[in-house]
Amino acid sequence: MDLQDWDRFRDWNALFDALCRLRGYGENAALASAFCRQRGRAGARDFQAAEKNLRDWRLGRRIPLRRNAAILALLLDVQADPALKQRWDETYRALHGGRAVPEEDDPVAKSAPADHVLPSPRTAFLLLLALPAGLLAAGGMKGSAPPEGAAALPTVAYNARAFLSVGAEKLIHGVIEGCDGAPAQWASIAPRLPESRTGVLVDGGLATQMMNGCGREMVVRAVKFIALRPGVEELMVLDTYFKIEVTSPPAGLVEGDGYGEERGGYR
Repeated sequence: MDLQDWDRFRDWNALFDALCRLRGYGENAALASAFCRQRGRAGARDFQAAEKNLRDWRLGRRIPLRRNAAILALLLDVQADPALKQRWDETYRALHGGRAVPEEDDPVAKSAPADHVLPSPRTAFLLLLALPAGLLAAGGMKGSAPPEGAAALPTVAYNARAFLSVGAEKLIHGVIEGCDGAPAQWASIAPRLPESRTGVLVDGGLATQMMNGCGREMVVRAVKFIALRPGVEELMVLDTYFKIEVTSPPAGLVEGDGYGEERGGYR
């Protein structure tokens, strides 16, 4: 698209929709997956709510919170084009009558900061068990051997084929900083993960895994797959092959309507 074309957009939602299509997000699923990953939200409900919000934002039914608009700008590479950035900011401010846009209250953000993934109750319990052994100070944990208390952590067992139903989750991979290093940091892993058509890859926290290349079991940063929709796909996750098959949820399972549901106002 020519740089001069941005000026023809008078409404933010029309600009947002056009930019989504230009960046290859004709459908909302892939963008919802990236959005959830950026916000640190990992559940099936989070993904469903993100898809719904994206649809509403693109149609102009609702206005995103400022922090959500900033995430969208990052994912859509708005900063790469100064003319686009200017038009993006102008049309977004116009949604608020041209005034400076305040940081609205967001109950979701208060409960889960964008750079933190809340552990499941099971994982939280396991981490609490491991606390006396110092596992929560994993930043300096060396990988020479599993430290005391590592047995309390979940185990990643590599299997090239993963079978899940919608809503289920599974630790599929583990990452370390070399055989003598600590578990990898999620921030260094996330940008290298592939997009999935059937689910989303999120931070699985600390776990143990037999690392054949190092010849021992080690504490790793786990990669968790959360199944979101039925289908079969093949993925290369950090140079490791997986074939993932997701089936429909069991009869009678009803999903919630998503995180941070607000009845009116901004999202």
